[in-house]
Amino acid sequence: MDAVRTGLAGGLLRGRSAWAVWGVLALVALLAPVFASERQVFVLMTVLVLAVFATSFNVILGYTGMVSFAHAAYYGVGAYTVTLLWMHLGWPSLLGFVLAPFVAAAVAYVTGLIALRAVQLYFALLTLALGQLLFVVTFQWRALTRGDDGVHGVALPDLIVPTTNRYYFLVFAAAIALAILGAVMRSPFGATLQAIRENSERAGFLGIKVKRYQLASFTLGGAFAGYAGAMFVVMDRGAFPLLMHWTTSAEPIFVTLIGGLNSFVGPTIGAIIFVLLRDWITRRFVFWGLILGIVLLVIILRMPGGTVEGVQRLVARLRGRRGEDKVAEGSPAAAGGEPPPEHAPARGGEARTGDAVEPTHEGEAGKPAPGGGR
Repeated sequence: MDAVRTGLAGGLLRGRSAWAVWGVLALVALLAPVFASERQVFVLMTVLVLAVFATSFNVILGYTGMVSFAHAAYYGVGAYTVTLLWMHLGWPSLLGFVLAPFVAAAVAYVTGLIALRAVQLYFALLTLALGQLLFVVTFQWRALTRGDDGVHGVALPDLIVPTTNRYYFLVFAAAIALAILGAVMRSPFGATLQAIRENSERAGFLGIKVKRYQLASFTLGGAFAGYAGAMFVVMDRGAFPLLMHWTTSAEPIFVTLIGGLNSFVGPTIGAIIFVLLRDWITRRFVFWGLILGIVLLVIILRMPGGTVEGVQRLVARLRGRRGEDKVAEGSPAAAGGEPPPEHAPARGGEARTGDAVEPTHEGEAGKPAPGGGR
């Protein structure tokens, strides 16, 4: 397939390969509760939340080329939007779920205005400072957030209280988020972000308002990070300050690098690998953090472009070898035959094939015309 060989136009899987990958993921997601235990269903819910969280981060990193350490802050803002509206105002948790991405987008917009005054490394450090500022406010303002105790026991609608129903709700929520982000990244807006990522100065010369698009990307990523935070509340029925700590921002970074930041499906694949690997290691080893770090380091170093790009290269290499084998099998030598003989050289006065021959006279043998012989 061309999509496998040439990569994904606009960073998105397209064509048959796209439907194959997403179709397999959808089928596995829908059938998983039939074969999985309740604990494993919770692990899969974590995959869904992290997939949306990492994909929202990839809008900023993979498509726009900006590194933000404040992404966990918007994740926490979304989670606390649901819990605080429920705790202080008695609003239904689903209403908070709907409002969470808008509140997170507003916070991301304001902090983005400040952070985008800097560039590159200084931008990353400024986002780190802003994210930690929001974390400290959440941690210290006990009257509002209950501090490090967090908010727990959020009431959910009776329909999604059972674990399986809650899982399917999160499957539906994740599908909506990924579909919206995929459509946006396929649009001219997504193409403009990639142009800015490749060369922001040249994009500016073309008349693109670089800062405006970067702020829009930052806000969009923050909005869906808040959406993922609201999904976390549905899964865990609570929120706590650690969700906003800068170390939580490392998770979508790792996940994106594992899956591949140059493809839209990369963060989802990375979330599957990261969560399942972490679950397997933590249940078998005491020093699980060390082992997980080594494994992730090996994955990142062996496949710098991520798992998706690594698989694409492997498939392209296998297809190339298969094509070479077919060519070799079709050659005369491979078939056991002799190569076609070349034209034999002319003997004596005989004209070679293709030589022009002068008209013959009585008693004279035909001989090659001048310029047509050897």
